[in-house]
Amino acid sequence: MWEVDKQARCLNNAQSKKHRGSSKTDWRFGLATRNIEPDTELASNFTVQQYRDIRALLTSEPEDASAWSLVINAISRRIDERFLKPIDDLARFDDDDNLPYRPGFAILALDCLLIDTVQSFREGRTTTGEHSPAYSFKSFLRNERFSDFNSADRDEFFGYVRNAILHNGETRKDWRIRIDNDSMLTRGPTTKARTLNRKRFHDAVKASCQDLISDLHNGDSEVRKNFLSRLDAMAGMPIDPMKHMYFAYGSNLKSEECRRTAPNAEGHSVAFLPGFKLAFSKHSSTRNGDAATIVNDPTSMVWGYVYRMTDSDKESLRKREGGYDEVELTVQLVSPESDNAPTPQRVFTFIAQQECQNRCGPPAPYLDLIIEGATERSLPEPYRQVLQKLRAAAD
Repeated sequence: MWEVDKQARCLNNAQSKKHRGSSKTDWRFGLATRNIEPDTELASNFTVQQYRDIRALLTSEPEDASAWSLVINAISRRIDERFLKPIDDLARFDDDDNLPYRPGFAILALDCLLIDTVQSFREGRTTTGEHSPAYSFKSFLRNERFSDFNSADRDEFFGYVRNAILHNGETRKDWRIRIDNDSMLTRGPTTKARTLNRKRFHDAVKASCQDLISDLHNGDSEVRKNFLSRLDAMAGMPIDPMKHMYFAYGSNLKSEECRRTAPNAEGHSVAFLPGFKLAFSKHSSTRNGDAATIVNDPTSMVWGYVYRMTDSDKESLRKREGGYDEVELTVQLVSPESDNAPTPQRVFTFIAQQECQNRCGPPAPYLDLIIEGATERSLPEPYRQVLQKLRAAAD
């Protein structure tokens, strides 16, 4: 595996002390997503106008605890009133075989809508279709509460259960819905048939809703930020379209290369990621060699650049980065013009799923793009020197 060697670490650590500070945030708000009447209820006894009236208190310094409690409790009621209580009413008929009711599909359909609702708050969605529904749904099912699901199960559940029930009123491809199997998801001994215990599934979905409410009450900053983005959109308030922070460490350091996929991307700040090192171990057929990734290393750091992006930019990057997993990390924003301490920032980036077994190494033209990007972004000179050594070895 090709790596940025350890001799750069001491230089990087020394350079990071000089390369500190945070860049200014340029908030440019877009238009309101919808024209919402002020008396529209977001939940019982909580209107759009009430939310607008207290919105500034939710981001004040210090935060207004009573305003936050009011909003969180309102959305908790919304989930209760629109999903959980109707499911409870339907579930009363589950255990009586003498009644001519079969509420299973209706309950599961509501659970699927509830998953989309929870994810919309966790992701900070501002418009319909801005996130891949499949990706969003599968992200939800990665929660440990759904440990019976493997990757193939998550893929198939979205298409053959969620979509099939919501769009066609049926399940497909050997998926069955029951209430009497011992685990949440069981598989046939000789076939690919899967049986979902919808009671156990619903209990896990309900617990995930409670997790969201708990995270909000406990003040999780990332969850609260996305939660407010979603509520702002629901209330027809102005929203910032450049809401995603992307950490580039490879060829996307170069602005021209990044905007080839994410045309709306805006430069934000130089940053470093402690506890990782740059490696070239992900084979790329389009590059004819190994592309960059990052791997855990508590003694090193990776320098890069943070862009602000729209939903469509992020989705385009996801489609481009085949063979990579999207991850969220905390980087340190720095500024060459300031001696202030770095500023932590949550970002998304991509890490290779598999290592190239042939160890092809990075191709020279690809390294040229990275070096050009590192120069454009004024990354620390010692870091660029290490990249230049890799480039020389690639000839």
